[in-house]
Amino acid sequence: MKEESLQYISNKRRDFKFKLKGQMIFLCAVTIIASLILNGVTRKTGIISGSAFIVCLLAYIGVNSLHRKMIIAKRKAIIETNFPIKDDILTGVQQELILLDIDYFLNGSRQKNDPYSVFTDSAALKSRIEEGEALINTEMEGLNGIYSVESIKRLGR
Repeated sequence: MKEESLQYISNKRRDFKFKLKGQMIFLCAVTIIASLILNGVTRKTGIISGSAFIVCLLAYIGVNSLHRKMIIAKRKAIIETNFPIKDDILTGVQQELILLDIDYFLNGSRQKNDPYSVFTDSAALKSRIEEGEALINTEMEGLNGIYSVESIKRLGR
């Protein structure tokens, strides 16, 4: 279940983007340097360098977009099959995913876009979920809003 948590997705995306940027910069630099060595400083070198930069930029955008969709697909599948919360007691899958995400936000990550800010006390919600207590209607509605197909669409942007 860890692979579907927001923390795992965030870390995986950050690591991938870092590696991808490094590879694209290296590829672009090698192409530009090779062009300079072979052609000297000419208009042809400028065209080749500009083309290499554009190709690297487009490759970066395409691969990054594909990776984002691929890594979010698992979370989307889990949310589509296990949510919304129908009863006031969570299933094991729901409980595990919600607790992983709450831990991620309680540790201070993503303070700007914290979906758990709709709850007055996220720590109290976490302890209630850990103890298996029944959720009240507002908590169920809030969690169903966070773990909905629409929220996955926002995450994919």
